[in-house]
Order: sequence, then structure tokens, then C-alpha cells
Amino acid sequence: MINQGKQFENSFKESVPKDCYYLRLKDSASSFGSSEATRFTLRQPYDCILYAYPNYFALELKSTKGTAFSFKGTTPMIKEHQIKALTEAIDYEGIIPGFVFNMREPTNRTYFLHINNFNKFTSETTKSSINEADVIKYGAIEIGCKLKKVKYTYYIREFIDNFKDVI
Repeated sequence: MINQGKQFENSFKESVPKDCYYLRLKDSASSFGSSEATRFTLRQPYDCILYAYPNYFALELKSTKGTAFSFKGTTPMIKEHQIKALTEAIDYEGIIPGFVFNMREPTNRTYFLHINNFNKFTSETTKSSINEADVIKYGAIEIGCKLKKVKYTYYIREFIDNFKDVI
């Protein structure tokens, strides 16, 4: 059975409109199971690229059954290199970097949070994780979705089109 995080990533990809370019950056072999036999680890900067003229979205997709996404501690859900890569992407015109947070329970909502807003949150708090209320408070854009039979369809076109009004 596929884990729910991967199922979210697959549903997100399947929801991308045909006129948009989507590229899922491949995970290294060490991200699956033990890394003892792996000599080095290639760490991807983020999960995927979504291009919808004229914008390039650099996205890290996160999904949780819990109530928050940790970014500090020994095993954070949001890794330091992901924050760094998304932050570096800000320097380029037309790139919109951020997190797509999928809160499976209890609200079953999905949000886009720009990396600038995430960084503002981390600089203003002593917390080691970000929850749904924090995501909303720091300016997240909700990405609508609809449950089909088992999987969700995400309204990516609406997200892209509505995003133009936010910039």
C-alpha cells in the first residue's frame, strides 16, 4: 500500500492542468529505507517544479495526519536544505517558491505558503513546528480540492489563476 504522503504527491501531480509543465524531482535511493550501503546522498532542493506561464513554482509538498509540520529537532519533517533552496529561489524574477501543506486530519485542507512567509514565521517564533492556524495567519493560500472515490483532485488551475492577484 502506498503511503499517504506519496498518494498526496501523486494526486497533486494528476491534478496539474495539461497546459502546465510539471517535473517531479527524483528522490535519492537513500530516502527509501536504510542508507548504510549508500556512499553519498543527493538531496533534492524541493519536490517539484510547476511552470504556468509566466511563473515557475518551486514547491516542497508536505502532508500530515497530525496537526503540524516540524522544522527543528533530530528528525524534522521540513529539512534545513529545503528551506535554504526555496529561500535562494526568491532571488530570481518569476520564481514563486514555497510549501504546499496538506493537512489530512482533522480539516482535510491544503495550503500554499510562500517561503518568505514561512521564514517570517520562523523568525518570529520559538516554536519548532508550524500548524494550520500559523499557516493561515502567515498568509497561506488555500488550494481547493474535491474527494473523488478514494483520491483527491486539487484545483491547481484555480490556484495558479488566483495567485496572479496576490503577487
